[in-house]
Amino acid sequence: MTVHSAKSLFDQNIQSAQECLDLFDGLSKLKVNVNLDWLLRASIVFAVSALDTYFHDKVKYKVGHFSLNDLPPQLANFQIPIRELTTWDEAQRKGNVLRNWVTDHLSVRPLQSPTAIADAMKLAGYESLWDRIEPNKAHKQALLEKFNSLIKRRNQISHEGDREQSRRSGKKLRAVTRDTVEVTIKFVQDLIQKVETAFPK
Repeated sequence: MTVHSAKSLFDQNIQSAQECLDLFDGLSKLKVNVNLDWLLRASIVFAVSALDTYFHDKVKYKVGHFSLNDLPPQLANFQIPIRELTTWDEAQRKGNVLRNWVTDHLSVRPLQSPTAIADAMKLAGYESLWDRIEPNKAHKQALLEKFNSLIKRRNQISHEGDREQSRRSGKKLRAVTRDTVEVTIKFVQDLIQKVETAFPK
């Protein structure tokens, strides 16, 4: 059975974004009479999904390896309902219980903002995420601005049908280009590689 990691699953998930871009290229050459820009928008959504899933997995795969004696501060203060104490007492593999609690907690929390991601990573003992992956203050600021712009763009597609929202906009579709999507995929891949370099385990 294949043993996966957050990174190996990310590598698979980001392929959805790349394949949408490849499909856009292929259909563009055929000159089909449909609006192919939706494939570009889908690629952006898939790229953010791969990023979001990576951070969930990065935390999930780590928290199950802690014992009560070596819990990171954020995990040590993790709140659970009192009724869950029975689950802990009866479990032979306590790490699985920790992992399941954290997974359930994060399952309703999208990891699509720098603060949310950094806080979630602390549960797994990954401290000072953004400072670690980009120590230069100016470079870190630029990285976070690009990150926030990407999340905003994804939300425009997912929550607004990618239509302009001002009263005088006529609800026109926002422009999207192939170059933007290619840059987006590369940005997400580079970001995840920075995290893996700073926190390889």
